Amino acid sequence: MEHHTQVIELGEGMTQAVCTCGWRSERYGKSKKTGTMDALQQARDAADLHEWDATLS
Repeated sequence: MEHHTQVIELGEGMTQAVCTCGWRSERYGKSKKTGTMDALQQARDAADLHEWDATLS
C-alpha cells in the first residue's frame, strides 16, 4: 500500500496530518500556546514520521 500524506487545516489555527491509508495524526494547535506555524510544523513532522514508519513495515 502506498502512503501519501497531507496536512489539512481544521480552522482556528488547528492542523492535522492525514494519509490515504486512513491514518490520522492528533490535532495540533489546540492549546493556542504555540503559533500557527508551530502547529503546521508539528503536523508535517507527524506526516513524515508516518511515511517513514510505513516504509519499515
